[in-house]
Amino acid sequence: MRNFIRHKFIFAFITIVLLVLLANITGNLFLDIVFKPLIVISLLVYLFASGGHKEKAARLAVGGLAFSCLGDVLLIFQGRHGLFFIGGLVSFLIAHLLYIAYYVRSSGSMPEKTLKGKYIYFLVILIYGTTFYTVLYNNLGDLRLPVAIYTAVLMGMNIFALNRYGRVNERSFIFVMTGALFFTLSDSLLALNKFLFPLPLAGLWIMITYSAAQYLITEGVVCSSDKARV
Repeated sequence: MRNFIRHKFIFAFITIVLLVLLANITGNLFLDIVFKPLIVISLLVYLFASGGHKEKAARLAVGGLAFSCLGDVLLIFQGRHGLFFIGGLVSFLIAHLLYIAYYVRSSGSMPEKTLKGKYIYFLVILIYGTTFYTVLYNNLGDLRLPVAIYTAVLMGMNIFALNRYGRVNERSFIFVMTGALFFTLSDSLLALNKFLFPLPLAGLWIMITYSAAQYLITEGVVCSSDKARV
């Protein structure tokens, strides 16, 4: 039953994402307003239809998706006033904090298997976040502190996703970890495009990587009830 729901959902999800990309290419605000929030709304429907919401910890992931949806809506209008961007930033900050809380609550207390070189991966994540923020620093203006906080939380989300290794089943770990990395890529592209220099087809790449990130994290939540271990 779950596989049937998954296959039907993926078709609908890809269709929604393609319509959002079309809105981005054509500059059609109406399409953007209608379909961009549906990216996350459809993931919430999939999460509930698949029974992935039944675990207590999953409520935190539901909250993360809900605040992501709010962030999506606010960022649609960021060109009209800077407060929309700030609101979107805060919404995604809360979403990341909720995802971190989910990663912690859904993981076992003791790992059954330790990831070799785990602390090297942690260090790489921290170096990336620090270096990226340093590159942006001179162009951030009044947003230096908010972006610093957001970057720290985003890197924290990656670290806590990585820390799930051996504490959850393999599929859930892979989906969530890959989703966290795609989220980092999407936010990095957004920041580069907004603060440093315009990227070719930036909107398309940001939405593709963002949609992939949210789907993969949601799939990881759905898979978290499986019993197979890494």
